[in-house]
Amino acid sequence: MRKRVPEYRNIGAALVFLRTFLVAVALILFACVAVPLQWIALRLRAPWRGWIPVAFCRVVMRLLQVRVRVRGAPAPKGCRLLAANHVSWIDILALHSVEPICFLAKREVGSWPLIGSCARLQETVFVDRKRRRSIPGANAALARRMLDGRSALLFPEGTTGDGLLLRKFHSSHFAAARDLLAKAGEVESVAVQPVAISYSTSAAAWLGEATLLPHVWSVLKGEPIQCDLFYGEALLYARGADRKIIAKEVAARIVLMRAAAPVAAVAAMESAPRLGASAIG
Repeated sequence: MRKRVPEYRNIGAALVFLRTFLVAVALILFACVAVPLQWIALRLRAPWRGWIPVAFCRVVMRLLQVRVRVRGAPAPKGCRLLAANHVSWIDILALHSVEPICFLAKREVGSWPLIGSCARLQETVFVDRKRRRSIPGANAALARRMLDGRSALLFPEGTTGDGLLLRKFHSSHFAAARDLLAKAGEVESVAVQPVAISYSTSAAAWLGEATLLPHVWSVLKGEPIQCDLFYGEALLYARGADRKIIAKEVAARIVLMRAAAPVAAVAAMESAPRLGASAIG
C-alpha cells in the first residue's frame, strides 16, 4: 500500500494543475467574450448588465472548490445598501455569485492588472482611504448606483480579519444612504442589510501582509471550502437617521449571525492568528 501513496499524490497534484488551467481558461474567455459584452451592456445601461459578472463568479467559485450556502435572503428590490464582515478576497466572488452587486474598493485595486478592469466593469466605486476628502465623492457615487437599481455593498471594517472577531465598523460610507435620500425626494428610505460571512476553514482567511497570488494558489491546492452567507433582516435608513447608530446596529446583527454559524466552521478558524490585512473592500 505504501507504494501507492506517491501515485495518489501525483493524481492530487494533477487535479490542482487542471483546476488552475481551467481558471486561466475561464479568465481568458471572460476577457475575450464577457468583457466586450459587459462593456456594451454598461454603455447601453442594459438591465441585465449585472448578471454577466455573476455568471463568471459562479464558474470561478466552482473551479476553486468553494461552495456557497445562503441563509436568509437578499432584501426585496429597491434602494439597498449591504454591509458585511470581511475575511478574504473570496468574499467578493461569493457575494457576487449570489446576485449583482457593486462594491466599494480602495483606490489601489483600480490599478491592479486585470482585477482593476474587472472591478470597473462591475461598476465598483473606488475611494482613497488615505484622504478623507475622497469619502463624500465615493458616497455620492454609491448613491447614484443605488438610484440606478444596483445594490451596493460595504466592508465597514476596511480590512480583512480572521472571521472570528469583528473589527471596528467605520460608519463614514453609510452616509451614502443619506446622500441618496437627499437626491431622491420620492424615496422614503434605504434598506441597509447586514450580511455575515463564515468559512469552514481558516485557510480562506487572507491575513497579514500575504500577497494575493500565493493565497489563491493555496486555495486551489487546498481542500474544498464552504462559505456561508447569512442575510439578516434589513434596517430602514430614513431621513434624519444617524449613520453611526445604523452602523452599530448592523455590526451587532452580524455578530449575532456569526454566532449562529456552524460550530465546525468556528472551531476550525479558532486556531487562525488574529491579524488584519489590506483588503479589497
